[in-house]
Amino acid sequence: MNKLMIYVAVLIFSTVTITEAYAQGRGRGHHRKAKKEYAKHYEKQRKHTYRYAKERDKADRKYYEKREKAYRKYAKHHHKRYRDHDDWYYDRRFHRRSDYVYFPKHRTYYDPYRRGYVYRRHNDWVFDRAMPSFMVGLDLGRVNVQFMGRLPL
Repeated sequence: MNKLMIYVAVLIFSTVTITEAYAQGRGRGHHRKAKKEYAKHYEKQRKHTYRYAKERDKADRKYYEKREKAYRKYAKHHHKRYRDHDDWYYDRRFHRRSDYVYFPKHRTYYDPYRRGYVYRRHNDWVFDRAMPSFMVGLDLGRVNVQFMGRLPL
């Protein structure tokens, strides 16, 4: 009978411990909650980044439209024809060239792939689709140029 009582006691003890351990959940709920909170934080951060980029793009677009309008006004006031600045690139001298054009006197590159100019301003390299102001009045038919390929512009 003693053995039977010991078996029953062990059986009751093991049943109570196992059910209590399963009832606690071993921290699974906390992990799910942390995942949800991280997902909410990530989504909020992503929306903020998207909104910031949208506002910045809007400001850039406004700036470039204002600059374009000022240039058109300048061209009209000085009786100049508004033109695409890289029309000169299709001259005989540049015909069928895919290389970059380097203006050594002005330390400026013309990038035919992006259709813009790369030059130094305040110790930084700047890319601009419009011709730099220091090159506006030049006769590009007489300017010394070099053709360069495989530049990391």
